[in-house]
Amino acid sequence: MSNTKSREFLLIWDSTMSNPNGDMLNENRPRQDEVTGQLEASDVRVKRFAREEWINKGAKVLVQTVEEKGKIQTCQKRVETIQKSAKIKDDDIEKYLTDNYIDVKLFGAVITKPKRDILGPLQVAWSKSVHEAQIKFMQGNAAYASSEGKSQASIWTKYISPYALFKTYAVYNNLVAKKQNINVEDKDIESFIEALIDGMKHYRSTSKNQMPRLLVEVIYNNSKLDGELDYIDIIKDVEDEELRNIDQVQIDLSKLSRYYDLKKDDIEKIVIYTHPSVKLLNIDDRFELKTI
Repeated sequence: MSNTKSREFLLIWDSTMSNPNGDMLNENRPRQDEVTGQLEASDVRVKRFAREEWINKGAKVLVQTVEEKGKIQTCQKRVETIQKSAKIKDDDIEKYLTDNYIDVKLFGAVITKPKRDILGPLQVAWSKSVHEAQIKFMQGNAAYASSEGKSQASIWTKYISPYALFKTYAVYNNLVAKKQNINVEDKDIESFIEALIDGMKHYRSTSKNQMPRLLVEVIYNNSKLDGELDYIDIIKDVEDEELRNIDQVQIDLSKLSRYYDLKKDDIEKIVIYTHPSVKLLNIDDRFELKTI
């Protein structure tokens, strides 16, 4: 039975000259709120940073791309392979996965056969930029022709955003872990924090260039969660579309201090993980500070 205390997270991260989360149904443009102009990133995208880091460190991860004889495995085939290798019966598959696969233990999983819907105790919400962001269309010449017989190199095209600063909310609910009979330990939560932070740093490509800037972790004595944890003010030195780097903002923690005062009987502690480049205002002495 899990004794790890419930907690909430608020992650501040940014993306520079990249596509933080492309929409495959819209020419792979960065996801954007059409009304506010804010960029968006799915929970799947954020969790993938953690999953990739876990994989690189040798942890067992269920949700990943696995090729077999030149073809990508389906979810059903992936589970069948695991069952056959570990000699696990259908009735035992849920417990086996939550005990041995860190992403299933925390995030849960939906399995098609045998049909299982595992609700994970750690849920990540969609991310949204704290400002209206630009999207640019880019193109250039590739090194090779698109096919034999062509006299010119092919042209590549892509959409990027010059800069976007995001907020991401996540929550670990101990009541869900107990109800699902998932044994989550403190080391599992620590593993998630480390994988999320390091995964964002390490997962780089021509389309992905992001950096974690601040992570707030509020650990509760009970399960009286806030449900939003939006107590961080981002003070911008420039207009929204002129924002280009983290040096142009300050992060004010005064609202978080007032929240601490209001919920002092419910909160065990607040931990602030911060990147050296971040300018923090109104740091409460009660906060435990750590460096990203």
